[in-house]
Amino acid sequence: MMNSPKACVDVAINAYGKPYQTAVTLLTLMKHSHQWINKIYFVEEAKQPEPPNFKFIFDHFGDKIVYYKPNVWLWTKNVKFDFLLNFKRYRHAVRYQYAWEKSDQKYLLVIHNDVYFKSDLVGEYVNGIGDASGIGSIGQCWVCPAREAGLCDSERYTEYKPDYQELMQLAAKHPQARTGEYKLVVDRAAPWPLPECRLNEYVAMIDLEKTRNDTMPVGKGAAFGAYDRLDVGVKWFADMNNAGHRFKHFNYDPYATHSWISLQNAGHNALFDKDLYRHEESVALQVLKDEFNIVP
Repeated sequence: MMNSPKACVDVAINAYGKPYQTAVTLLTLMKHSHQWINKIYFVEEAKQPEPPNFKFIFDHFGDKIVYYKPNVWLWTKNVKFDFLLNFKRYRHAVRYQYAWEKSDQKYLLVIHNDVYFKSDLVGEYVNGIGDASGIGSIGQCWVCPAREAGLCDSERYTEYKPDYQELMQLAAKHPQARTGEYKLVVDRAAPWPLPECRLNEYVAMIDLEKTRNDTMPVGKGAAFGAYDRLDVGVKWFADMNNAGHRFKHFNYDPYATHSWISLQNAGHNALFDKDLYRHEESVALQVLKDEFNIVP
């Protein structure tokens, strides 16, 4: 049974370019799930691929938006020296960290700025999370040797716990796109969760009340948005699981589409391909006009 809608969710979105896709992301989200949402923490990355044009978004949403622009641009780099994380100026440049620390709601919905929401995914998350510490799509299983070998998947990630040797043998037997990096990133003392395992941050919801005390700057766990080990959120996911937290896999495909224009499931590519970037933005602009009657 659905809980009756009550605002209990803050949204964290980091924008590096893509103003029109960013607008479509937030407009489709609010169209279907506005009843759950308190504030939208909009972080404009310190560096942009072009002069930013986000003002029309801020004008549209008004005081729903909490705007922040960090001084430092980390992008997909990690903070080189951990002591810098003691300083807010650096710490708040870590993806989603500003919203993580500022939110006063129970849940934080973390989204990419190239998602098209088709129905009320937030309601499904709020009603489906139960006693888990987070909900969303678990694992980049499509590049994981354990999935290739039929030993693990998103639903069973807590059941397969190989030691370091077994994991390395598995990676050698079933090589995937990033298995060559495993020697550099796998913690020998704690090889589980597996290197590709995370709560995928394209569209994920985290229980802040449960996880905040175990996550920096309060606890020992890595920042959720830290680009540590193989990808964003991998180290945090490992730290949380090893601290006793559990996460719920939810296939959000019927409710939302990530990278909805080119369907590459990696909006990253458009940032390196100017033609693709312009194409995606032109499609999003048309959606803004046709579906929302907004002309930036």
